[in-house]
Amino acid sequence: MIKAVLFDLDGTLLDREESVRKFIAMQYDRLKSELGHIVKEDYINR
Repeated sequence: MIKAVLFDLDGTLLDREESVRKFIAMQYDRLKSELGHIVKEDYINR
């Protein structure tokens, strides 16, 4: 039985942009052997 539903419509609980940046940075670190020729900040900002 569902007792509550929670929505985060304006980024109060989760900063989506920062979460995505962290995910991409971790992805770069995991794939560094393939992506090492690309500057990490360039990869993240792209």
